[in-house]
Parts: sequence; C-alpha cells; structure tokens
Amino acid sequence: MTLTFTGERFLPSCEGEMIYEHWHRYLFARQYVAGKRVLDVASGEGYGSALMAAQAASVTGVDISPEAVKHASERYGGGANLKYLCASCASIPLPDASFDVIVSFETIEHMTEHDAFMGEVSRLLAPGGLFIISSPNRVEYSDRTGYRNEFHVKELDGPELRSLLNRHFPAQHWFAQRPCFQSMLWSLEGPAVENRVLAIDGDDAYPAELYFLVACAKEPAVLDQVLPSLSLVTDRHHSVYAEWSRTYAENRQLGARVAELEQRLAAVPAPRELSAAEHLKGFLRRLLRG
Repeated sequence: MTLTFTGERFLPSCEGEMIYEHWHRYLFARQYVAGKRVLDVASGEGYGSALMAAQAASVTGVDISPEAVKHASERYGGGANLKYLCASCASIPLPDASFDVIVSFETIEHMTEHDAFMGEVSRLLAPGGLFIISSPNRVEYSDRTGYRNEFHVKELDGPELRSLLNRHFPAQHWFAQRPCFQSMLWSLEGPAVENRVLAIDGDDAYPAELYFLVACAKEPAVLDQVLPSLSLVTDRHHSVYAEWSRTYAENRQLGARVAELEQRLAAVPAPRELSAAEHLKGFLRRLLRG
C-alpha cells in the first residue's frame, strides 16, 4: 500500500526544508533509544519508528490512521523488534509503564484532547523514562505569518505548552527548532566543545522558535543525559540547498530575459494615436463605401 501526500503527514518522498525538520527530530531522539523499549505516538508513514528500531530493543508505532498503519507495517514491519498499532493517542491499549522512551512529534496540534494524551503518555512511561515531544509554536508558525494549516485543530504557544507539560512532567529540557539558511564551520581537530551562532547584522543569532522540542521526565535526574547542544541536520547530497541553488540560477536567467525583452519592447515605437478628425474621416469613408 502506498500513501499519497495530502499535507496531513510527512512522507520520506517529500521535498524541501520539511525533510530536514522531520528527520531532525527522530535523529535527535535516536541518541536516547539504544537498548530501550520505545513508543512512537502518531508514527505516520513509519519511517521514524524504523529509524529508531535500528538501535532500540523494541519500537511500537501507534497511529490513528488504518491506512498509515497498514503502509508502515508492509514497508517497515519485517523486523522482530518493530510493530505498528492502530489506536488513538488519547487511548492506547498497551500496559502501564511499558516503555522507556516515548516520542511524539508534531502530534498535539492535530487534536484537542491534550490532557488525555499527556495522561496516556504518563501512564505508559516506565519509571526513569524519557518523553520527547515537539509542537509548532503558534505565535511564529501561524500568528505572525497568517498561515493556516487545515489539519491543525489546536496549536499552542510556548506558555500554553509549558503549562500543559507542567501538569504531567515536572522535569523538562526545552529546545527550539527552525530550518535556516546558514554557513557551517566546524573543527576537524576533535569533537566540538562549544556551540556558537554568529549573525552578520549583530542581532541575536538564534532565530524565533518555529517549533518547540521538549525532553520531559518525571524524575529530574533522567534529563542529565540530555545535553544543551546545538545539532544540525543535512543530507549527503545537500538536496535542499541544491534545489535552492538551481531555482536561484533559473530565476536569475529569467530575470535577465525579462529585462532584455523589456528593453526591446521599449525600443519599439509606440503606435500613433489617431486624432478626432482622422477618426471622423475614416468614419465618413466607410459610410460612403457603404
């Protein structure tokens, strides 16, 4: 079974900056799943669950769409440690405290039962477990831009998301996410020990938070493993930058062609407007011929 992109859920076949956004979250989570029992809530097409299954002891992907679950099971479900289940995020038929790591990316804005969802996550998370969630920042994602995603039913801003998480997970480590156009410069003499973001104009180099990603736990010590690091995601072929470069070159060529045509058009003599007397003479000639 093949899923068609409708805008509701990400597919690995998508193009543009969204591929970095979605893969980045799962790549971030993958750091914490080695040997763990993992639950991926709203697993969608299934690619993220499959990515984590390469290192986790087991991964269960849960999605409300039967079509998505069927597709994911057929495409990725061959491994013994990976399975997909059809269920609502607010009611997941699995035993209490059965997962060491739970992830849910870009899910909460698609539903209104936020506390019920968080209650299920809290129930399913084992003692010492880690929960990682992402959510669009309504202020930046929708309010500032005027963009309305037809599949989002209740977006949250930062304080609203924090208030929700505070009711269920007292320990939190917040991150911001946004695709950016940047130059990368990194040390070749060993691991990076400091993150620094520089801006040409001298303003705050960190952009406004388009998405929030929060690592949560019931016990503060669990978050000792979550370091305050800056992570960057690209792909081997730098596909988004390559597409931008190609489009930029095409636009420059089109701009030059438009300028050339405008110049040639300006050199063409404008048609002379006929005077009222000439219009009258023409009318009389046509009248006499008739």
